[in-house]
Amino acid sequence: MKLSLLVFLGGGLGSVLRYWTILAAQRVWPDGTFPRGVLIANLLGSFIIGFLVAVPVMKARDAAPWLFAATGVLGGYTTFSSLANDTLQLWINNHPMLALLNMLGSMVAGILAAALGLKLGQILFS
Repeated sequence: MKLSLLVFLGGGLGSVLRYWTILAAQRVWPDGTFPRGVLIANLLGSFIIGFLVAVPVMKARDAAPWLFAATGVLGGYTTFSSLANDTLQLWINNHPMLALLNMLGSMVAGILAAALGLKLGQILFS
């Protein structure tokens, strides 16, 4: 039960951080056509999870640090459902190139961000 509470608390924190990221992106880019905040959250979250994989205390995927940080915080911070909805809305609103950019940006760049985070973590913790 304690571990479930850590995931719950981390998820709430991650959701608030995602909301703040979206608000910050809207302040920097007020045009609102492209969902930059969700893309930023997905890329940053991908980088951080890649980094966490290399952190020694995170090796046990069923232990408290991983469950709080990766499953909870990053699970709440990044979100595939928002990516799917934002991409669909771009498509429906006749922005097919932005829809493709959003999808590829989150998927391809997200995987690359996770790999970069992993590499940085390996450099720091090897």
